[in-house]
Amino acid sequence: MSKQISSSGHDSGVGQINRPLLRAAKKLNTMLLASVFGGVGGLSLFVMTYVSLYRGLPNPGNYLNLLGIFLPGYSVSPSGAWIGLFWGGVIGAFLAALFYRIYARSIESQLQDYIANDKPEKDLLGITLRIDGNYLGLAVGAIIAGGLVVTSNWLVFRGTAAESVHADLLSNYLPGYSVSFMGSLIGALELFVFTYLACLIFAWIYNRVAVLRGGELG
Repeated sequence: MSKQISSSGHDSGVGQINRPLLRAAKKLNTMLLASVFGGVGGLSLFVMTYVSLYRGLPNPGNYLNLLGIFLPGYSVSPSGAWIGLFWGGVIGAFLAALFYRIYARSIESQLQDYIANDKPEKDLLGITLRIDGNYLGLAVGAIIAGGLVVTSNWLVFRGTAAESVHADLLSNYLPGYSVSFMGSLIGALELFVFTYLACLIFAWIYNRVAVLRGGELG
């Protein structure tokens, strides 16, 4: 493998990153990840709706029906299953694309470090195997924290904040959280910190395994 990676589509230089190719790869990976997660998200909600619908209970999908607060038109019904398929696909695709676009920012810096320090070629494999815990934490933390802010304030906007006892249960785990604007910001900050730290730990463990696997593959 050569480190003569062209910096553009035409010129070739030593130790340069082919940025057009890198951007194309990021775009393709974003589309693939969004398609996979969108499909899984939509089908999961579709199946869950039909499972709840045909369980034969007096009130099927009692808790699942709560999703109708956040997903316009959704309910545990045959037509609601198709609406859930749509919303699950849209939300799954959006979150996956958002996650990857944030996380992908670490790829170029890892490649630059690989080139600048003239690392052995086997380390290039590690770039594709290893996870940057900082970027992973920022991406996942931002998505989860943002989700709490949006859902909490959606309940406030609907005027159902006082009735949202299930959402209010989060205050048992997030001190200071409430179904309100300020409460959502406090809860989001706490969720972000917890998620960020969890991602750092996960990335550290994962990378230890990736190094071992990379050594075996190399």
